[in-house]
Amino acid sequence: MKFKQGLCLAILTSLFSASSIAGEWVVKAGGFWAQTDSSISTKAFDNQDIDLDFEDTLNLEENQFLPFFEVGYKFNERHAVYADWRRLHRAAETKSTFGYTLPNNPDKGIVVGAKINTRMDIDILRAGYGYSFYKTDALEVGGSLGLHIMFIEMGFSGEIAGCLDNNGTITCDSANTDGEVVDESTTAPLPDVGLWLNYHISEDWIFGGHTQFFYIKIDGASGYLADLNASVSYSINPNWSVELGYNYYLVEADWSDTTLKYNYKGPMLNVAYKF
Repeated sequence: MKFKQGLCLAILTSLFSASSIAGEWVVKAGGFWAQTDSSISTKAFDNQDIDLDFEDTLNLEENQFLPFFEVGYKFNERHAVYADWRRLHRAAETKSTFGYTLPNNPDKGIVVGAKINTRMDIDILRAGYGYSFYKTDALEVGGSLGLHIMFIEMGFSGEIAGCLDNNGTITCDSANTDGEVVDESTTAPLPDVGLWLNYHISEDWIFGGHTQFFYIKIDGASGYLADLNASVSYSINPNWSVELGYNYYLVEADWSDTTLKYNYKGPMLNVAYKF
């Protein structure tokens, strides 16, 4: 966590250090309603296939409001830098029970149950440089080089319990984990290249869009990232504007016999201040 906070601060500080050059700042704040899908496919100890959907199997929320913050600095008509951050933290509890009677003694019954607590925290920091290579009064098109950094933390804890019914005499026992038995965190930096455009529909209305991609394959491991966004913004005055858009984000990684997929999509609403 300290590394994540320090990295975010370093990137924002590097952006603000450019303020000694005359240019234009844009600060955006808002959020979007994200529909999330995350899953993993792997092999069990007996070499059987396992497909685990974090939303369907572990009850993690599929729809959730996601806060969003972005800061950008435009040095001149061609060059700009940007950084944005979004947060998706989810937790859920899953319960299951199973009961049966002993085949040779139908007067004895056993009921067992389990409870699993799942935590998945994902923060995404995006930073990069943009260059405008085509510009007219109505249309501007550019490219970008940047970095998507995913901070992933996962934790599992739980409890298992069982009861024995012996001719009406019920005996129960339970055991729970001491904290999270699985507590993992990782930082995944993914470089990206992209294209973006802004089209002035009228003096106050602008249509914008960007696409960013990344793909790598090394020694049997591969992964790719796709980040697509389309939006329409309205200028309330020279400093303030409001933006409505739609975002699609997909990350997939393959290594050995394991495939991890993470995807979210949904509408977003931001308020921007330019100075």
